[in-house]
Order: sequence, then C-alpha cells, then structure tokens
Amino acid sequence: MVKLSSIFSDYMVLQRDTDENLFWGLAKGQVTVQFKNEESGNQDEIFEETVAVDEGGNFKVSLPKRAAGGDFSLTVKDADGETKVFEHITYGDVFVCGGQSNMELPLARTMEKYADEITATDNKNIRFFRVPEKFNFHHTEEMIESGSWQYAKMPEILNFGAVAYFTAKEISEKEGVTVGIYNTAIGGTPIKSWVGEETMRELGLHVAEYEECKNDEWVQETQRREQAEDMAWREDADKSFEQDLSGNLSGTFNVPGFFEGTPLGGKCLAVHFKKEFELGDGWSDEETKLYLGAIIDSDKVYVNGEFVGETGYLYPPRIYKIPQGLLKKGKNVIEIRFLVFRREGGFMPGLGKYYMIKRPDGETVSLAGEWEYTVAKEMPYIENMTFFSYKATGVYNCMIYPLRRVKTRGFFFYQGESNVDDYATYKDEFEAVIKDWRKLWGDETLPFMFVQLASFNDGNRAGYYGRRSYLTEEQRKCCELPFTAMIQAYDLGESSDLHPTNKKEVGRRAALAAADLVYGREKYIPGPERVDIEYSIYSETENEAKVIFGDSIKLILSHGIGMLVEEDRNETDVIGFCYWIGDTAYPAKAEIIDNNKVLVRYPKEAEVISYAWSDSPLDANVYSEDRLPVVPFRIELNK
Repeated sequence: MVKLSSIFSDYMVLQRDTDENLFWGLAKGQVTVQFKNEESGNQDEIFEETVAVDEGGNFKVSLPKRAAGGDFSLTVKDADGETKVFEHITYGDVFVCGGQSNMELPLARTMEKYADEITATDNKNIRFFRVPEKFNFHHTEEMIESGSWQYAKMPEILNFGAVAYFTAKEISEKEGVTVGIYNTAIGGTPIKSWVGEETMRELGLHVAEYEECKNDEWVQETQRREQAEDMAWREDADKSFEQDLSGNLSGTFNVPGFFEGTPLGGKCLAVHFKKEFELGDGWSDEETKLYLGAIIDSDKVYVNGEFVGETGYLYPPRIYKIPQGLLKKGKNVIEIRFLVFRREGGFMPGLGKYYMIKRPDGETVSLAGEWEYTVAKEMPYIENMTFFSYKATGVYNCMIYPLRRVKTRGFFFYQGESNVDDYATYKDEFEAVIKDWRKLWGDETLPFMFVQLASFNDGNRAGYYGRRSYLTEEQRKCCELPFTAMIQAYDLGESSDLHPTNKKEVGRRAALAAADLVYGREKYIPGPERVDIEYSIYSETENEAKVIFGDSIKLILSHGIGMLVEEDRNETDVIGFCYWIGDTAYPAKAEIIDNNKVLVRYPKEAEVISYAWSDSPLDANVYSEDRLPVVPFRIELNK
C-alpha cells in the first residue's frame, strides 16, 4: 500500500537548483524510489533510493538537485510490489497563491477579454495545481487527497486562476523557466481563514468561533439544514412561475437599476421580467451573445421561449450564448425568472458593455430601458448560508499546512474584499498570515507579494461601504514587513463588478514584484509613493501643499489602463486629488510642477487632503512612466 499526496502527479513542477525537493508518503515495509530524465536517456543520471518507513508508515526521499527543465519520470514501489509511476515532471520555479475570489477567478471568466490568447495556448511551461477546498477545525492534515497538475492548454486552462496564470506567464517568459503554481484561493474567505490556530489564539481573535466549529455534529447539521432550506426556497420560487400570474403585482422597470425606491424594493421576490424588441435581417444566421450584466441575485433566462442560461448568485455579469436560428427578424422576446434572496435586488448599473445582444460582426441591439415585470410570489427572507471555509483556521489546516514540504520561491496573495468592514484589525491579521506561512516553510525571507484591492462601489449604490480605502491602507502598511511587495490594482477595477477581468495587467505588475524580491533584478516600487509634503500660503482663502514623490520618479498623466474609462478626458488636468471638510470630499486643483512633485491647492478650512481615496477612484490619472499608479494616501492637514 502506497499512499501519496495528490500533488505528486504527472506534469508536477519541482523547484530548480535545490536539493530540498521532498517526495513523501505512507507505505508498508520499505520503499524504492526511482527518478530519471526521460529526455537524456543517460543512465548515469538515474536516481534510485530505497528507504524504510518509520513506525507510522511514513517515508521521505530527497530528490536530486537539477537545473531548470527536463522531462522526468518518478516511480515508487513498496515492499508488496505496489507501483506508482508519474511522468513529465520538470524543474522550474514554484509559487503558492492564496486569497479569495479575485485570485480564484478562472480564466473562463475572462474569455470576453482574452479569448484568442487563451484558446491558442498550448504551453507546458505554465503548470497549475488547484488545491481542493477543504476545512478541518480539529487538526492540521498531512496530505491533499484530490487534484492533479495540469499544463496550460484547452480546455484545462479555463480552470486556471487568471491572476496566477498571467503572473506565471510573465515570469516564465522573462526568466526562461517553467513556472508551477499551487492555487489555494477560495472565494469569499476572510483573512482569518488563512492563519494557524496557535497564532489566532495569540492574537485573541476568532477563538470562540473556532471552538464552536469543532462540534462536527453542529457543523454537519447546519450544512444539511441550510442546504435543504435553500433548495426548498428555490424550488418554491421556481414553481411560482408556472402559475397563472394575471392579477399579480405588475408594472415596468427601467433597466439597469436597483429596486430600492420602487414597488420591488425591500422585498424577497420571484419576479418575471419581459422585454420585447425588434430585429432586422441577419440575426438568425450565427450564434449571438446576450449580455445582461450582474443580476442581484439569481436568474434563469429564456429567448423566444427557449432556455439560454442561468446563474444562481449575484456576482458574475451574465453572458449567455443564443444559438443560431433562435433569434428572428421582427419581434423577439427575452424573459428572466428573477429571484431576490435578501431584499436588495436589481440589475447592476454602470456596466456600459452590457444590457444588449451582440452578433459576431459587432452589431448590437440595446436591451436597456423599460422592461415589463410581474411578481410571481413574494418570498420569505432567507439568511446567507454558513460557509465553514470562511471560519477561522479551517482551510489553513487542510490547504496550506499540507504544502509546507513543497519547496517554493514565494507567495502571491489577493484577498481583502471580505474584510472591508473590519479593517481595524486587518494589519495584525494579515501580518500574522505572512509570518505563519513563512514559519511553516521555515524561511523568514520567502517573498510575500500581495495585490491591493481593486476599485468597486457596487454600481455607485448610495451608502455603499466607503471604507475600502481604509482597508487598502492597512494592506499598504503590511509592507513594513521585510521581503513583501504590494501590487496595486485600484485602477484595474470596475465600479460595478467585484471581479474585474483585467487580470493580465495584475499579472504584469505581480511579475515586476517578483523580478525584485525573487530574482534580485530591478528594484520594485508599487507606484509613485508620497515621501514628503511641504505647506505654504497661497492667498487669504487658500493654502497649497507640495506633494513630493521619490527622487527617481517621473510623473505622467494617463488613463485607459483601467477598464471603464471610456469617455474623452482632458489629460492636461490632474485628477484624483481631493480636500476634505468633515466627511465630505471635494475635487482639489492640482498640477505636476516637476518630475516628482504635485502642487495641490485647497481652502484654508480644509482638514484633509487625499489622492485616490475612495471605493472606486477610477478617474485618478497620475502614473509613473512605467504605467504604475500613484499609491493612494490621506493626510490630515497641519493647521
């Protein structure tokens, strides 16, 4: 009997230039491991070692040190003759990625932006292991029990994390090596999910929650009950669409928009939406796409009576294929069976590329505007389900700890959306994660590179968080730890999409951080960062502040790096600086007066000046020459 972690599979990547690559597992008696380069065929390069297992049946073997490359096979045989063989193993650079949904987001979700590049890829130099989601609140685990290594080709590439893929691609091309990625990210996980129990207890945070989750019977009953309730709620809502809806609450709604302030606002609903529209010739000839943006919360969509797609939760913008021949000249009908779970429904506004149909030649027909609706049923409020992966330490025990023997060059991390409301403790918790992971790997110098949150403000919904900048500032402070780098992304976000698709630029910037911290090349900066400020009086009513950035910085004005900046703008004007009176921000006059200096003017009663300090500062336009945005800041003025 040979039992191995599933990280040992065909196409595995081992860290080059080290003798610390371990092969381990459980077996009976003794184990023989053979490792050979199938490319060279050189018998002198064959590595073979026989080891005895310990009292617990554990064995480990150090694999030979090799330079990058090679096509190796690994064979393991136990005392009973059971044999396992793994092929196409290579040496390169290995990284561990973690975080929540923006690190997990698969390339399949970016196909609208990168389809040609993704579908044409067949690249064994980029390899990916998706660590399966699992939690344990009792103890750490030694092995990962499912999953396998894949290399970048269709269709497997569609499941690769987009940020991880583009980062690996940049590094692989620049360094000329295979890059292997372990991706552990889980959408929605707060920072507490990724820290060890001992550290969590030292912080004095989330301990009661962790202890509660040790009750397996309660965890299993909670999952069973909530899943049953959710299924019953959805089934009840779905059935309501089959009844005679005449006489039910009906009207029209202007799409896109939120339901607040309308007869649909503040209710949990099953509601039927309908839109009639006219088409000319040519729409039935080819497959067409329907773009509906993000719907809050759930939808099933029909075109001319035929089902074309569904999404069961609120975040992804809906993009559904309409089969060839389904659309027709003249009148067509789109219907949506729309579910609102928690009284805050609507069609996400601010997505200019949605609410339309589009055919391959680029012609579009808008679906924005007036839609008819009929409420099928007003539903009871349903609580969010309990996701135990979001609880403290559980996934660390099953998804990080079992990787500790993997030799790696460093970590990439993208997380924070789930901590915007508790930014006050974020620095302590995030630093604890960084220290815990380094301690686990036994190397306090392992580079830890993390992405600052991208812009998002829920489609400009009134009263949205307003605290995103405070969280990103706590992230920035974590660069006080050595061997860390912050990768900015606020300009790459979308005000209406929590999961922006411009992951290629995130990957480019992440690779720039690795070029410094991992490879010791050009010094990395996240973007122009304020190093000093000088105050002066401008007039009886106004003061000035000269904001000074690093000596080597040359500031430029730019836009278009972010995704939704579509309007024409006068790029001679500096945009993004504000002055604050109380809790209200006002645009401040500013100008670049030297390569690395910006002069900001503000009234004497101003209390604070800031740059890019908002949930979605997509209009901020000051960059370095190498296309990195100014790091946001907020300064209380010295009276």
